[in-house]
Amino acid sequence: MRALIFIFLFSIFGTDINVSAQVPTPVYESIQGAIIASNNGLSIERLDLTRQKLTTVPIEIRGFTDLRELNLNKNRLVELPDWMNELTDMEVFSAERNKLDTFPEFILSWNHLRLLYLGDNLIPAIPINIDRLENLEWLGLWSNLIRIFPASLSDMPNLQTLDLLYNDMTYLEQTWLRELLPSVLLEMSDPCNCKFDESGN
Repeated sequence: MRALIFIFLFSIFGTDINVSAQVPTPVYESIQGAIIASNNGLSIERLDLTRQKLTTVPIEIRGFTDLRELNLNKNRLVELPDWMNELTDMEVFSAERNKLDTFPEFILSWNHLRLLYLGDNLIPAIPINIDRLENLEWLGLWSNLIRIFPASLSDMPNLQTLDLLYNDMTYLEQTWLRELLPSVLLEMSDPCNCKFDESGN
């Protein structure tokens, strides 16, 4: 079918046609469908596994080495496996509305990542080496338990938006972040009068 489309477009527009712009990359919405497509020689670049009741990330994803976009929203994931660091082409990753209780460190190895959505989890801290994500434009951590905001956020040259809505933050913390990131859009709820126990008790 793609060959027929190419021949048709070529006959109209000649050699200057950008076929990739005319035929969007398909989004696969099940592991089974992606496996079938992969077995037929197709590249799996976009996968949406929203609301699949997943408690673990399917190991089959490890074979989709061309994956650029992965959506794991609204599942039951407590952690993400370290082998996901092998998905080195990742540009857009979302695992919102799960039960992640740590920031997945392997994400920091995704050099092409532009958009990261980890909202509505149980993540307590932004890792100190978050600046390894040099191409990140959007960092979504709304409705978590964030208590650590590293100064390295200011070393992210492409960061445009930091979403921290519904995290309990003091006025001083919000003021410090605004001064640290004057060019970044900061999404934050009204500050609380919280007194946090730094000992963790």
